Amino acid sequence: MGKDKRKEVKEVDDSLGKKVDKWGKGGDGKKEVGAAAPPEKSWTHQTVRHILSQKMSDAVRISEEIHNGEIGFNEAAFKYSEDKAGAHGLLGDKAANELDPEFWAASLTCKEGDWLRDPVKTQWGWHIIMVQARITKKNEKKNGKK
Repeated sequence: MGKDKRKEVKEVDDSLGKKVDKWGKGGDGKKEVGAAAPPEKSWTHQTVRHILSQKMSDAVRISEEIHNGEIGFNEAAFKYSEDKAGAHGLLGDKAANELDPEFWAASLTCKEGDWLRDPVKTQWGWHIIMVQARITKKNEKKNGKK
């Protein structure tokens, strides 16, 4: 994403300045959306949802609607996502090598249970990303996964 596009998205982000809960609804002000998650090298998978849009302007508008409490994240994914997979935004448990590198890197900056307010550009379009859960190597071994 070019500097001008980042600036435009950042300006939209700064102009709203509200908080939403982990489900993408406004009002309680307990969590700051998109606050960076602590760096964690042992995360091997994440359960993620996303809203895909081909146009940045649409992604920004949808993000604003979620942020303003006009619509919840899951409802917005069902209503607006252009993802052809038909899962209404649910990507499920994914490893880094299963996702676009830009998508994975951005998702690591999101707290578990939150969503990223700034849309992320990948080869597939613009994404609004929610990280529902993270799985670590330690948890995998505990659960019998290899």
